Amino acid sequence: MFRVLIALILGCALLPAQAACLSTRESKPQDWYAWATVLVAADVTGVTQRGRFDVLSLRVVEAFKGPEGVQTLTLEVPANLWEACKAERPAVGARVLGALNANHDANVVPLQAAYADELRALRPAPIALQAEPPKPEPTPMRCVASPVYGASVKVESCEQVGGALFLRGEVLRAARENSVEEVEGLPVPASGKRFSFYKANGQCQDYGKNAALTGRLSHPCCDARQPYCTRKTDFLIDEGPGAASPLR
Repeated sequence: MFRVLIALILGCALLPAQAACLSTRESKPQDWYAWATVLVAADVTGVTQRGRFDVLSLRVVEAFKGPEGVQTLTLEVPANLWEACKAERPAVGARVLGALNANHDANVVPLQAAYADELRALRPAPIALQAEPPKPEPTPMRCVASPVYGASVKVESCEQVGGALFLRGEVLRAARENSVEEVEGLPVPASGKRFSFYKANGQCQDYGKNAALTGRLSHPCCDARQPYCTRKTDFLIDEGPGAASPLR
């Protein structure tokens, strides 16, 4: 019974090494791709020992499988792997094939140029990322000659964004100030109707409860991507001479 137990312990100790006994002499390139999740051609830059593991530092020359952009790789290989697999421990400067599987088992074997060519020929083509659909350009809004109105507006809400104001309110009275005909589809300010307004400057505190303003109203045009194009705006409040001012 004691001898059987010793044999089982030794057999289990060798299992990790035996499970990774792939080579570039007897194993096909397909076997490496099936076993590994990371597969690279690399130069050995360092070999140290940590307990029962040999720690190999690799400078990646080419990645056959795994994450892109990997430049260095450190693999811990069971020290008994070389003897179990009848392989030679790589020395510093050697060109090797480094592999790591999903269970974090590692293997490092010498790599010849011809075998690297075979691996390269089997390398999966990168999966093309589905391009995001192009974002539609802002639809040009109301970029036509349109009427200008003189109006009084009762301000019901105000939001300050930077130095500008986005207002919501009810038209108290309005009159056209130019001779341009009304354009189909554009809002017409009329007493009792509510609209959204943009004013390029001012303070919301100027428009307290029941505050009103007077000014010239024009329709916005978003060809130049002005700030008011970021949200629904029915009218711009002209801030030229005689511009809107709060009424008390």
